[in-house]
Amino acid sequence: MISKSDYQKGKETSNLISLFVINTLVLFLLSVTVFVYLQSSSIENYFKENILVSIYLKNSSSDSERKQLTKFLKLNEDIKESDFIPKEIAAESFTKEIGEEFVDFLGYNPLLDIITVKLFGDKIDVYNIEEFIDTLNNFVIIEEIVYDKPLVETLVKNFERIGLWIIIVSILFFVISFSLINNSIKISINSKRNTIRTMQLVGATKKFIRRPFILNYMKIGLFSSMLSIIVLFILIYQFSTQLNEINFFSNINDILILILFVVSFGILTSFVSSYFITQKYLKLKITR
Repeated sequence: MISKSDYQKGKETSNLISLFVINTLVLFLLSVTVFVYLQSSSIENYFKENILVSIYLKNSSSDSERKQLTKFLKLNEDIKESDFIPKEIAAESFTKEIGEEFVDFLGYNPLLDIITVKLFGDKIDVYNIEEFIDTLNNFVIIEEIVYDKPLVETLVKNFERIGLWIIIVSILFFVISFSLINNSIKISINSKRNTIRTMQLVGATKKFIRRPFILNYMKIGLFSSMLSIIVLFILIYQFSTQLNEINFFSNINDILILILFVVSFGILTSFVSSYFITQKYLKLKITR
């Protein structure tokens, strides 16, 4: 037969496990939100840096002129990478795309040598690209410079909107996370109100009564936040293996900020909630 004390201990353990699970789920979702917020610029740059600025060279251009232009591009700090594509290689690629040997049919290669340029993500907008194009006006070997202007405008506008929504959602979820953890601790402490009342009746001080509650919930907050981060990193690692183009672990500072924020939030929320909720019960009038 189960004694009343054993039943009470089992109930308290069950409440703590439930609290741990709830906190872990809430902190995991919060860590996902923070991770998306921190990585939003990297994701934005990934898409922007795939936009090509194509520099077409005149057929009359010499090797020395091409080398001079290539050197100028390599020294430009706004350029992430550049690649020279001879018209012969361009013709081969175009032939594979259309499935016909157009050079033999025409009797000559109508294509031009190309230098493709990828700018850094923070330099991808119409103003910066046009400014970059203006710096190339002195090179007479350039026939034409082409880029997808509508795509650039669309990307910039969409990412501005997405960035605003990410900030709004992050703030809302921060508030919701605090509320959920606070309510779960409130329910847990409410189940122990008789214990608090008993300790008050035997003359225990408020500080003595509060301390074990605060320490227990802070420990739960710490372990919950650590587990949520571990699960998040496992999922990120699995996702990154499927998407090799983006390295989510490249920025160590962002990773450290994520860990510090989630752990601090888990501990501080548990501390604040447990302190004020126990304080509420300690202020209740004792009836003997």
